[in-house]
Amino acid sequence: MAIIDPQKVPAFPVYTLQISEDRDAITLDGAQVPVLDEEDFIEAGKNAIIAKLINHHLGVVRVRAIDASTGQTWDMIVAATGDVLDLTAQQEAELAATARRQRRIKRLMIAGVSALMVLTFGGIGAAVVVANQPAATVSAYTPQGVGATLPAAPPPQHEVTAAWSHPTRAGATVNLISPDRLLTTDPEGTVTGRTPATGQPVWRGDKAPENLASMHQGTWAGKPVYAAAERNELRLWPVDMPYDTPSVAPTSIALEPGQTARTDTHTPYIELGDWYIRVPDAAGTLHEVMIPPGSIVLDVAADGTITTISATTIYTLDNTGTILTEQKFTAPEGATKYPMRVWLLDDTHALLAWDDTERIMGVLDTTTGSLLFSGTPRTIPTATEPLLVDRGAKTAALGSVGIRYGANSALVDLPSADLSAIHGTLIYANTTNGPATVNLAAPEAEPQPWANYRAEDPAPVLVTDDAVYVVATQLENTTVYRSNKIQ
Repeated sequence: MAIIDPQKVPAFPVYTLQISEDRDAITLDGAQVPVLDEEDFIEAGKNAIIAKLINHHLGVVRVRAIDASTGQTWDMIVAATGDVLDLTAQQEAELAATARRQRRIKRLMIAGVSALMVLTFGGIGAAVVVANQPAATVSAYTPQGVGATLPAAPPPQHEVTAAWSHPTRAGATVNLISPDRLLTTDPEGTVTGRTPATGQPVWRGDKAPENLASMHQGTWAGKPVYAAAERNELRLWPVDMPYDTPSVAPTSIALEPGQTARTDTHTPYIELGDWYIRVPDAAGTLHEVMIPPGSIVLDVAADGTITTISATTIYTLDNTGTILTEQKFTAPEGATKYPMRVWLLDDTHALLAWDDTERIMGVLDTTTGSLLFSGTPRTIPTATEPLLVDRGAKTAALGSVGIRYGANSALVDLPSADLSAIHGTLIYANTTNGPATVNLAAPEAEPQPWANYRAEDPAPVLVTDDAVYVVATQLENTTVYRSNKIQ
């Protein structure tokens, strides 16, 4: 039997093995595990784990076993060789060590308070200096799924094998929420922040939204948060996570019928209707604010400042709704009312849509309050269609509308396709003829397919300067792959 060193086994992924309440079925990460006649449940689960390890080119993995009939759980490590390490004894020893450590800290705190009292009441004019404690060390991460073959052909000039891959939830996507953090969804429904180049997990949050693209980074009461509106609640996760915390739970704010939450603004807020919104104060407490009737919110800044736009005016309000400034705004010809819909493209540009006497869309420079350009699209995108933006290239795509808002600004009608990613002027999409690109800079924005294995090959869900990310399903397993660009 090989010796398994827990310190060298990555914290993620964690497979979940569950025996049903009636003890007649077993699942691995939600997928049914076949059990042969007279085969032990645990043995069948172990065999399924080994098969999944081999399928995903993993050597060893952490597993949490759950007996739903008793509520009992236990952790173990399983290797592709069939070796198993039960972590129960180790965890009990760690709990005992933690209890001893807490008792020692308590004794030191009592001693420290006594010493401080001596310094305070003894009249000694000296500062008490507390030295910084050394940072906890984390074992080196070994990328998972290195060299796995992509089951779908990537775009040209990209590797057909993965730099790394990880199991993900069926129908999932990814979200490069910051330059150093990529969000993926685990099969059990948590969201993991990873280092893009290696896939190393650096953050994990409970209750992943169904659509990761709906998660945005913002500010709440002066603290950085991830925010997402999911069904009937607004969820807020702290961006920072202690190294010894397996995951962070979001703070959930219930939404009443008719209310919606917007999270693409610098501070998330709740729309109540009838010109009222609900925003947090400096302490994070929500309160209601009335915006100028006949206007729509452009943004809520980190400091609580609210910006709205009407048919003729851009208003700046403080956190209580008091109007601080008014700036005249010239709407495009044919637009007589306030915009029906607003999308933030970046910190200084917003996409506006009117559906008045005719359909109109335009890009607003929020620093000057003037429209860069406007046009008449074939259709106005709905509020639920995903917005794809490349801020560096100043390009975007939304439904059947392509947007160039840098040099040679323009609106471009796009062919009907399932848009998945954008990079530079190239939009990636799924079509009935297979994955394809649409060039926003071309005179005719027609899909250009690349060589693929099958028409159902998925287009990348994210494209960056150095890689593409593909989510593909084989049999019952869905995996996200990073494919590096060939240098």
